[in-house]
Amino acid sequence: MRQIILDLLDYSRVGRMENKLEEIDIEVKIKEIILLHQAQISELNAVILFSDLPKIKSYKAPIRQVFQNLISNALKYHSNERSPVIRISYADRETHWEFSVDDNGIGIEPEYFERIFIIFQRLHDRSQYSGTGIGLAITRKIIENLGGEVKVESEENKGSVFTFTILKQI
Repeated sequence: MRQIILDLLDYSRVGRMENKLEEIDIEVKIKEIILLHQAQISELNAVILFSDLPKIKSYKAPIRQVFQNLISNALKYHSNERSPVIRISYADRETHWEFSVDDNGIGIEPEYFERIFIIFQRLHDRSQYSGTGIGLAITRKIIENLGGEVKVESEENKGSVFTFTILKQI
């Protein structure tokens, strides 16, 4: 119950925080998140691949939260048949930065692609996977507040690719 309340507070605060635009080195943020999850990464023998990620101008805390949620989910929803491999990449579009977080986890059936972004919509029983069902709802809300959108492509038992865009700031 405590975690649900904390997550609801996070959800309600999205877009209301007094943040300032600053240059964010995405690779540094990813390395911070990897350090935070180091025990789980070692235990699962997980690999997180990325290179030459950009420096962008945006809001530090929300950007960190988005990557944190997506990497955390990729580790949580791993396949028991193989070690997790997570690839983070980007494309420099005219008006937006486009990022992808690609995993080889359990995947998601197409009929649930929209449902997973709705608050409290869980696809699995709490006894299978911990969590409150708020993380991807927070992710979507942050991305929309940053002038972008988020989507998922997935194949069950093969993995998922979460792609999101962030409006470039001048």
